Amino acid sequence: MKSSRPTRTTAILSLCSAILAALLLYEHQQIVLLSERLTTSANNESINELLVKVREIDDRLGRIDDKKPVSDEDFRAGQQALSNRIDAAQRAAEQASEVAQDISSTPTAEWLSLKAEVESLSARVHDLIRVQTKQQSKLNDAANKVSSAPAKQQDPPFTVVGIEYRGGERFLSVGPLDSTRLSQLYLIQPGDTVAGTSWRLKALENNSARFDVAGTPQVVTVER
Repeated sequence: MKSSRPTRTTAILSLCSAILAALLLYEHQQIVLLSERLTTSANNESINELLVKVREIDDRLGRIDDKKPVSDEDFRAGQQALSNRIDAAQRAAEQASEVAQDISSTPTAEWLSLKAEVESLSARVHDLIRVQTKQQSKLNDAANKVSSAPAKQQDPPFTVVGIEYRGGERFLSVGPLDSTRLSQLYLIQPGDTVAGTSWRLKALENNSARFDVAGTPQVVTVER
């Protein structure tokens, strides 16, 4: 009887160890399965969120493509807004590419579809940037041509009599158009505007008077 007690104790301990090992193995398997489910769920949520973001950006770019040509003024007014949209699209496309690379290294049908959408979106963004650059270049060329073109000379809507000197200063004698009465003549100096007109005298030279007419320079020859 004394020799059987250690054998029985050893058997009980072995059985308990086996049961504990089985429980540990089961718990380990459950943890692995739970980890895989969490990873799959997170990947699916990331893919769904990414697809929603890509479609929103694609809709915005579609609205930009559908716009008809506008005037130079409208283009200049909306140029900054368009640049902001393109910058936002670029950032979103880059984020989409980074997130897509982190989602999974195994190519699947959903992954390949997402990759194709991101590449298509990036291509459209680059196309819009090229179009914007060309339009800006054309506008700059047109603005340079307009600024370099000589201003069309206009006949003054008043009579220029001549230059007079008073107290060491020069004045321009003007009067109503086709006026022959001396009482209607009056003197103006640089900075004055001819009454009833938008012609503002800027400078007097030897035989000419320089005016500013609503931002357009005009030169009137003065007889001596």
